Amino acid sequence: MTRVWTLALFFVRDLFRSLAAVVPLAAALAFGLMACEYGMDQARFISVAGLGSGAIGWLTALLLAGRADRATSFLLVARLRRRVELLAALFVGSLGLTAVWAILIAVPNLLAGRLTLEFPSALWIGPTWLALWSLAVALALALSGLVRRGGSHLVGYVLLTALLVANDRKALLAEHRLEGLVRIVNALLWPVSTLLAQAAAGRHDRLYFLALALTSGYAALLFALARQLLAGKDLLWQE
Repeated sequence: MTRVWTLALFFVRDLFRSLAAVVPLAAALAFGLMACEYGMDQARFISVAGLGSGAIGWLTALLLAGRADRATSFLLVARLRRRVELLAALFVGSLGLTAVWAILIAVPNLLAGRLTLEFPSALWIGPTWLALWSLAVALALALSGLVRRGGSHLVGYVLLTALLVANDRKALLAEHRLEGLVRIVNALLWPVSTLLAQAAAGRHDRLYFLALALTSGYAALLFALARQLLAGKDLLWQE
């Protein structure tokens, strides 16, 4: 576990030594300014800022994985007992930075009076966002160049984009008698949408915990996929 924390700190520091660190930082500040420009209550903050911070976390994980996907980093990987320690370090580092971005989004708006939070119910934001961030970070690692074994992950990005577009155009799909596709999209996105809806409504019942568990399960499956891809990757002679 010590190696994981040390590696996570190393890659976070390495990221901040490059201009790439400006990208998620600027995204967090810009999102915080625009999302709360006209004020925001707790319910809307949980859903809107949750998705926004998750997207920034996804970007952060891709940037960290890109820093790790270099020949100089492979010397570190060779000294690890298991390659999964590298992914765990990137996962932990990405979650930590995402928490920092979330603080940069929330605190200035709280101090400016543009964000209203109700305590202690606001404490439920923690587990809700943690599951959401875990899913975003695991997805980024599974789609990163670090675990790519030949070719590209273009298919993964296409499928992800198609899922998001289909979710946005469900009414249009229903009009064209594609209710089956709508049901598939709803089923795939049910854990995340239900988790945010229940948390925003302040309902932390069995349905909330089921959605929380399924969202965390999605993250675990994606992390396992990234682990499997990296375990079989030839770091010396890349395809």
